[in-house]
Amino acid sequence: MYSIMILLYLVVVVAIGVFFKTKVKNMEDFALAGRNLNTPVLLGTLFATYIGGATVVGWTGSFYSLGIDWWFSGVGALLGIVAATFLAEKFRDSEQFTVPDMLALRYNNSTRFVSSFMIIIGDIAIVTVQILAMTGILVSFTDIDRMPAMIISIISFTLISLFGGMKGVAFTDTLQAVLILAGLIAGVGFVFNLGGGPGEVFGGLPEGYFTPLTDVTVLGAIGMAIAAFGTTAVSQSMIFSRVFSAKDSKTAKRGLVLLIPLSLIGYGLVALVGFSGRSLLGGDITPDEVFATVITNLMPPFIGGVLIAVIIAAIVTSTNSILLSSSINLTRDFYQQLVKRELTSKEMMRAGQLSVVVFAALAFTLAVLMPDIVTAIVFAYTMYSASLLVPLYAGYLWKGATAAAGTSGVIGGGGTALLWYLLNEPFGIPSMIPAIIVSLALVIGVSKFTR
Repeated sequence: MYSIMILLYLVVVVAIGVFFKTKVKNMEDFALAGRNLNTPVLLGTLFATYIGGATVVGWTGSFYSLGIDWWFSGVGALLGIVAATFLAEKFRDSEQFTVPDMLALRYNNSTRFVSSFMIIIGDIAIVTVQILAMTGILVSFTDIDRMPAMIISIISFTLISLFGGMKGVAFTDTLQAVLILAGLIAGVGFVFNLGGGPGEVFGGLPEGYFTPLTDVTVLGAIGMAIAAFGTTAVSQSMIFSRVFSAKDSKTAKRGLVLLIPLSLIGYGLVALVGFSGRSLLGGDITPDEVFATVITNLMPPFIGGVLIAVIIAAIVTSTNSILLSSSINLTRDFYQQLVKRELTSKEMMRAGQLSVVVFAALAFTLAVLMPDIVTAIVFAYTMYSASLLVPLYAGYLWKGATAAAGTSGVIGGGGTALLWYLLNEPFGIPSMIPAIIVSLALVIGVSKFTR
């Protein structure tokens, strides 16, 4: 039953994405849905991308093992959305395409190239991880072997972005946002019923499970919050490409404001799945396997199939967004800047579509040849977040930041994160913390000595 539900769902989602091929006429259609997303669609695509595969699967295991302490990450992520609302209207009014566009407007083209390079590397890394995650689900819950599962995964990711562009991505995201919310609500309701109600489920949790700072130190909690905040606040494929796609600046800001309570609901439902798993299954399950174990051990086939579709929906939406984002970065921030003639909108769109295929092929190759470097390539995403956070927000919230400071902040933040990671995060301090400190110091210090 799982096989039929999963494959049928993938066919439907890909078909919807490909349908939007007829709606994509130029670069603005491909990259930004013609800058015409209304509030419901904008909110749907933001939510579906935020509550992605990493959140549904990874955060379920984290809540399972750390209890309420994992909410420090949740608070950090929500504050990242709040921070983005301060730039939403300004960014939408700018009529740009990418975050490096905005950095180039505020600083110079050197900042554009450095930031775009880091974004592209991070995005390829995450697409590789998403291929492996989707492959694991298909292998675990269907009769499909590993290589065919990898091929199905990359084809599903690529077709929606390639043909539908942001229009296809946004509308399939909205459909999947409904499925994610409905699936999580149904799953939580069923598990609570199975466990005898919320009181019985919560009563079966370990002592101190809901006491803050039981399983993490104060420094660890701060690190979790800052890491989640930094990643959320600058995740271009999650926020700002949607902001640029809104029909106007008011819609852009309204979508982000509404995303805050909706994300809180999503995080809360994921937390309840993790808490229920700990109560009903005990504490001996590996965190990465908690969600799958809850499905196979506690759910009837239909509800389990819906929740598997939820994971697939989350992975597909996140990956579509990232593929589209990286292709636009390459097209706008390198190809368009380096080519020696004026490009038409249709030529730009073709270049963007070609970039989608190139990035998908590269990520697929990495997934096939080097699946054991997942931890390292995931870090690439953290490095790009660390490099962009301070220069982006300092540039648009502080008039004193200079061009040299912006470029220095990008390089210093990313470089510090990489060095700290290679040193195995001394003193248990996450890479994001020293990276932000160094980046902030460079932006302020260099600004004081340059014009």
